[in-house]
Amino acid sequence: MDPDFIHLVATWRDFYLLVGTAAATLLGLMFVAVTFGASFVSAEASETARAFLDPTFMHFVQVLLTACAFVSPSMSPTLLGALLVVAGIIRISSLRSVYRQMRAAHERHNDLEVDDWISGIVVPLVAHIALIGTGAGFLMGRPAFAWLAGVTVVVLVTGIYSAWELLLWLALTRARTGNRDHR
Repeated sequence: MDPDFIHLVATWRDFYLLVGTAAATLLGLMFVAVTFGASFVSAEASETARAFLDPTFMHFVQVLLTACAFVSPSMSPTLLGALLVVAGIIRISSLRSVYRQMRAAHERHNDLEVDDWISGIVVPLVAHIALIGTGAGFLMGRPAFAWLAGVTVVVLVTGIYSAWELLLWLALTRARTGNRDHR
């Protein structure tokens, strides 16, 4: 393996340990939040909950898997590039399902705003296109470590933002339901 590549990977190792740990922790917290928040979601609102939950979960999984691949001791630039391209393609193809869920939730409850569409569709689409480009760079022997870090941070922050939006939506749903129950 190229000694320059090994050296560059070593300089980024702490970054990927940090973001991987953050993603794993946030995944665990999502399980806790879903466990406690499930009682707040009615059967008719479950579609909207899925529109927030699925992409948020996948953002954290993507960051965790990227970090795992990056710190793998025998990772080559070609294999890393191929994994990044495949991950980007899979994530872009999953946006169609996210769009359908969000559209159905919006038609049913009319409670999705423009920022939900931007954070749920536009930002992930741009990030995943950049992920494919970054992977292509690794495949062509032009590793783009800073680009990969940027994409990873964007996906992590998008996941955090989406988790916050989910929390607010759960609180508002609970408040609306609670207000109806007290009448």
